Amino acid sequence: MRTILIILIIAICPELLAQEVIATAGSTLSSSYGSISFTIGECVANTLTKGDKTITQGFQQANISVSMISELKDLDFSISVYPNPTSDILTLKVSKDDVTGIQYLLYDILGKLLLQKNLESNEMSIPVNYLAKGFYILKVQAGMKELKTFKIIKK
Repeated sequence: MRTILIILIIAICPELLAQEVIATAGSTLSSSYGSISFTIGECVANTLTKGDKTITQGFQQANISVSMISELKDLDFSISVYPNPTSDILTLKVSKDDVTGIQYLLYDILGKLLLQKNLESNEMSIPVNYLAKGFYILKVQAGMKELKTFKIIKK
């Protein structure tokens, strides 16, 4: 009888040890482009990168660092900002020869406009050494059309 009980416990236990989460929050979001489901309260499982796209799959992401917030679809040139995080100088690079009408706007995290300047060339230096440590928003736009928005980390 004891042997049969041990065999039953061994056979049943793997099914009793299924993955379980006690989470504080989570949700599922979907649109015509796809869907994502997330849960807060677990460890990270894996991070995948393909080109300029990165996704951490599996579980809670305790330290998320986002550098690009939004980008205009079907943009026929690239816009990049580096280094990010930065401490002194930020470089804004646009892969377009004619940058007439393109400007950048630097905001603090509360949305206060700190700096606004028209691009004079396709690569510009933006001094940030006078700013306090923290997060900032850099918008690049042509007229009123927002081309790309970055989250900047000043260290």
